[in-house]
Amino acid sequence: MIDEAGMTSRSSSRAKAVWQRLPVVVRAVVVGLLVLQIGGAVPGVLLVASLNLSPEVPWFLPATGVWLWLFWWYVNGRGWPAATARMRQTDLRGRSLSGRVWFWSLLAGALGMVSVMGLVFVTSRFGNLPARAFDAPFDVSTYPWWTVLSIFLSIAGTAGVVEESAFRGYMLSAIARRHGWIAGIAIVAVVFYIAHLSHAYATVAFLPFFLVYSALHGLLVYLTRSILPSMIIHSVADFIVVPMQFGVIAGPGESMFVTHGGLSIAFALAAIPAFWRLAAIARENNLAAEDVSVAVSPGSRS
Repeated sequence: MIDEAGMTSRSSSRAKAVWQRLPVVVRAVVVGLLVLQIGGAVPGVLLVASLNLSPEVPWFLPATGVWLWLFWWYVNGRGWPAATARMRQTDLRGRSLSGRVWFWSLLAGALGMVSVMGLVFVTSRFGNLPARAFDAPFDVSTYPWWTVLSIFLSIAGTAGVVEESAFRGYMLSAIARRHGWIAGIAIVAVVFYIAHLSHAYATVAFLPFFLVYSALHGLLVYLTRSILPSMIIHSVADFIVVPMQFGVIAGPGESMFVTHGGLSIAFALAAIPAFWRLAAIARENNLAAEDVSVAVSPGSRS
């Protein structure tokens, strides 16, 4: 008689052994992308279903809010399996911050984000982009304003929570723990760009933008040891920029200050002292020492 329970246990053990033998970078990227896909898929389905079934009643927004709460609840260490709870909480880096750290991280991050987003307009002017690079994925002009607002809130909230959890949370934490912060931030930035290649504008010309964008968030996480400021800044940036892509609000047009790099340079210079102050506060609060140590089996440090 075949011992099915024993066979299942042996198969599970073999699969775990194979997984543990994979390089840390590979495992981190796989887990991060899995979190990205699962976290982002449900809001996308809810949005499409709601717009098709009841475009004047945007029930997808509260439904997305509930999903993001459940998503955060799980990736922050709750739920099954209990054996991975501590690792999930640690790698997510969703810990709270003091008021001073919040203030300077949001100020530095916001100034840096304006500088980085300025690169979009510089690249759009001088980069070799497809003719329809910034076409919106669908037309929002037929929906009432409250539905349009709900669309942008849903897109921005999902991007902030899910992408930061996946890239600057799970992926960056695992790689930085094994290879250091510089390597972690650099590798995650490259994967962040690759993950956005489905967007028409994500050509080679936009590679510097994606690398700097991801590095900015990586720096915030490095200094604060939390993804919370990055989540807020990411969401707010998307809430402002995505409506421009959809043609709902006007962009900077042909302003030479924006399209020739003046905006990016000015805000980058303003961000430097803010980040300098944030780094000083982080040292005063010894934030780096608050990283939770995680017991990792020898095989996982391949």
